[in-house]
Amino acid sequence: MTAGVVPYSLLRHQGTMLRASAGMLLQAAGRVLLPPRREVVDHMPPSAHGTQRHAIAPIGRRIDAPPAQLVGHYIRWCGAAGRYDGELPPHMVSQWSLPLVSALLMQLPYRLTGIINQGVSLTVHGPLPRATPLVLRASVEQVTHADGWARIVVAVVTGTALQACLVETRLHLRVRLPGARVAAAAPARPPDPEWRTAGTWRAEAGDGLRFALLTGDFNPIHWCGPLARRSLFGGLVLHGFGSLARSVETLAPGSYTELDVRFLRPVALPSGALSVQLAQQADTDGWRALRLAGANDTVHLAGRLR
Repeated sequence: MTAGVVPYSLLRHQGTMLRASAGMLLQAAGRVLLPPRREVVDHMPPSAHGTQRHAIAPIGRRIDAPPAQLVGHYIRWCGAAGRYDGELPPHMVSQWSLPLVSALLMQLPYRLTGIINQGVSLTVHGPLPRATPLVLRASVEQVTHADGWARIVVAVVTGTALQACLVETRLHLRVRLPGARVAAAAPARPPDPEWRTAGTWRAEAGDGLRFALLTGDFNPIHWCGPLARRSLFGGLVLHGFGSLARSVETLAPGSYTELDVRFLRPVALPSGALSVQLAQQADTDGWRALRLAGANDTVHLAGRLR
């Protein structure tokens, strides 16, 4: 599927996220130039393991409904044209939630320029109306240190003035701690279920820039080739939320109200054919395994839904 044109004019709708990104960059620069605060040192020994305690108050915000032009382009890019009549796609949460997530993360004692989105959990309690202001609440649920990494879970609840909780989202993030990184033992891989392919899609070379225009997430690894080649990934990669959105839109409408996925390997831009696969059978709790597989059975995204 061709993603189509995503106009640069959508930048005018991404001011909040762009300001949040600039704040994170300035904070990171300040931490390079200034000595670490004592409380940072106390909370971040390189060998730290276990849950960390940080007193961070939740953030609440009321925002205007996402503009119709932005929503229309987002839906078309995801391959969901004709769906979501009068509604917002639940996975569009990245567009309005990331500024709040950034504001919370900036209160933690970590350098955030290298933060990695490891996965997303999503619970849909009801449809998000398209032309209604949104009420948001974001909170840091958990911070743990292990194997040289800080792992952070941030919860975002999206609703309206009349229905406070329509979509619950949890972002599973990690950032490297100072000091030597401890090699973690690879978890045992469970046996694969019997898969069936629900659909396929491809990512184009410009999809990183397109998704940035749609969400405001302008991390250069997604759109700036020279910087991306110097990154850990060695080239342009698609946003995790972008891979998730394109994958779930290959499924039949109403296929899930809950999903929980981890981003295992980023989708390189451009990509070959990518297969969205579901387990043939659900488990006793109704969960079905889900994955996004590429060439040579490379798994980019794995999790479950019901």
